[in-house]
Amino acid sequence: MFRKKYTDSELLEAVYSRNSKLIKYIMEMVWNQVKSLVVENSGTKEDAMQVMQDAFISIYSKKEKPILISTFSTYFVSICKNMWLNELRKRQVAPAYQILSDEIPELESEIQEKELFEKRRLLYLKYYHKIQKVCQDVLKLVAMGFTNEHITTELAFSSVSYTKNRKSMCNKKLLEMIKEDPEYQELKYGL
Repeated sequence: MFRKKYTDSELLEAVYSRNSKLIKYIMEMVWNQVKSLVVENSGTKEDAMQVMQDAFISIYSKKEKPILISTFSTYFVSICKNMWLNELRKRQVAPAYQILSDEIPELESEIQEKELFEKRRLLYLKYYHKIQKVCQDVLKLVAMGFTNEHITTELAFSSVSYTKNRKSMCNKKLLEMIKEDPEYQELKYGL
């Protein structure tokens, strides 16, 4: 497995800014997957290199940067896969389509997982904004990793005990509101 040094956003930005160092890194990161995809489907290493170059051009020629809902490598390999399948159609060669061993099968489940996370986040925020301001502040500080002592000081509460009670009450109220939403049951166990 290739050791990841950069975030997905940094890699996408590197393609748009044509950062040769990071583009070389991307090529090294996905080369084996793209080469396998192309070679196992009636192509050569040269075809694989051409597909990768075309994928870079395809990405940076888009007017708007895509919003990644998968890892950058999954996104990039998917573009290469689609480009190679289109090339095979042009050549009228039926692909003996081989699923990439690691990334491509995970793409669909990764997308579904991110969609589920986003729906859950929106449901949480819907009710988070309906609870009292003081509860919003408490839960925000808890989410940021603040200790009860720090929350007591930050919000000028009378004691740590009061902070614990308040945190519990706010959490309970928020969860009750979320659980009453019809969408909750669907999102509770997944899509």
